[in-house]
Amino acid sequence: MVICGGNVVGKMAGICYNVFMYKPQFTISSKTVNLIAKIETIREKVKTSKILPEQEIALRFRAAIEAIHSSTTIEGNPLNKKQVVNALAGKMNSWEKAVIEVQNYKKALDWVAKRLKKKENLNLQDVLKLHFFVSDQLLPVHKVGQIRSGPVYIVDIINKKELVRYTGPGAKIVTSLLNDLLLWVKTVKSKLHPILTAAILHYEFVSIHPFSDGNGRVTRLLVKLFLDLMSYDFRGALVLDKYYLENRLVYYDNLNQAKRYKEQTRTDLTNWLDFFVNGFYEIAKDLEKEISVVSISDERDIVRLSNDEIKILDFAKQFGQININDALEVLQTSARTTQRRFRGLIDKKLLIKHGMGKKIFYKLKKPF
Repeated sequence: MVICGGNVVGKMAGICYNVFMYKPQFTISSKTVNLIAKIETIREKVKTSKILPEQEIALRFRAAIEAIHSSTTIEGNPLNKKQVVNALAGKMNSWEKAVIEVQNYKKALDWVAKRLKKKENLNLQDVLKLHFFVSDQLLPVHKVGQIRSGPVYIVDIINKKELVRYTGPGAKIVTSLLNDLLLWVKTVKSKLHPILTAAILHYEFVSIHPFSDGNGRVTRLLVKLFLDLMSYDFRGALVLDKYYLENRLVYYDNLNQAKRYKEQTRTDLTNWLDFFVNGFYEIAKDLEKEISVVSISDERDIVRLSNDEIKILDFAKQFGQININDALEVLQTSARTTQRRFRGLIDKKLLIKHGMGKKIFYKLKKPF
């Protein structure tokens, strides 16, 4: 063995290579194959359904609230959905930990939407960026957006005693493990169905437990980013976190297969894949029903929105209004392009202009 670039590696023909090449063990059951086929049918229906723009924005807004509430509740956040909405609107104490958690999660979701503009594979910087958003103001500065520098344990409290349920891999190999996992995702992207890849990414990432805190939230956000990049976002309205919350004990049971990482990463993932795909199908099926209710069956032309227009309407839906500075931050485009987006939405009768001069702002045209 030799040391190369700070990591333990093997050596062959004078070339260094990482010994931690990730190789998950799993079998794809016939039930999972059938469910994926059904999901594909639903995906096409959702994609082609005629929905009024205001209905689509409402669906996306509810999905964002559901994702924030579900993913943070799994980790112990006490806020209900109404309180999440109020927290995002600045109507709750901004210094409370629970409020910061939901606001951070929304910032992370917003960043995911921006990240989609870059059609790049997942990378380590994505992981660190997501953790930065999730943990900002909640962890010491030196831990925010940083791989842990020490050991990590998952502990249960039983009869007032701490029992270690899981021990993550040593800190020195975490970066290598993450890079291997991300390389595996890139390698199998065209060979393995995206839903199965997402499931395995979810399991292995949370098993590596790369951060001192926030691992569950970052895992779920990273999986969402991957699925969105693979065009499995279902019009931005699919919320897998809801299924995990509703089945929290089964979710944890399927993720916790061993007490130490070495055994955890070698576990057969077939049962986890079945659980993940079944959850994906259940959530997709519910979304299909919801979209069926609001879809239009006649031959009316439906206004089609660009991603930038959707982002503007999403912001206005959340905060009640939007101005040019808000839009510049959200879109990351030039002032001229942003103004053109506003004019387009006014022409489509989706936004109404208010105020004059530097005090101009825009609101959604009711009903929304």
